[in-house]
Amino acid sequence: TQKADCFRKTIHFKIGKELQQYSFTIKDSISEKVFMNLMISSKGKVVLEKVQSSENCKLQLPELDSLLLLSVQNLPVIYPAIKRGIPVTTKYRLPIIIELKE
Repeated sequence: TQKADCFRKTIHFKIGKELQQYSFTIKDSISEKVFMNLMISSKGKVVLEKVQSSENCKLQLPELDSLLLLSVQNLPVIYPAIKRGIPVTTKYRLPIIIELKE
C-alpha cells in the first residue's frame, strides 16, 4: 500500500541518515545486509527488538548494534497501524545494507 511504502522509505531514510554521522574503522571491506526487528507500539513508539548480522559484521563493527539502537531511539513517534479503526502494535523487519570500504 501507499502508506506502507511511505513508512518504509521514511524509516530507511531516517536510520540511514543517523548512521552516516559516524565513521567506522574496519580491516576488510564489508558489503552485507543487516536486519533490524522493530516493534511499533499502538502508541507509535518504535522499539528495536533484535539486530541480526553476520559474525564478520559483529567482529568488524562491534558498536553497530548500539548505534542502531540509538538511531531507533532518535526516531520521532510514528502513527501506529490501524485495524478496524483501532491503533495496533506492529512488527517490522527492516533490512539495512552496510557497504564499507577499507
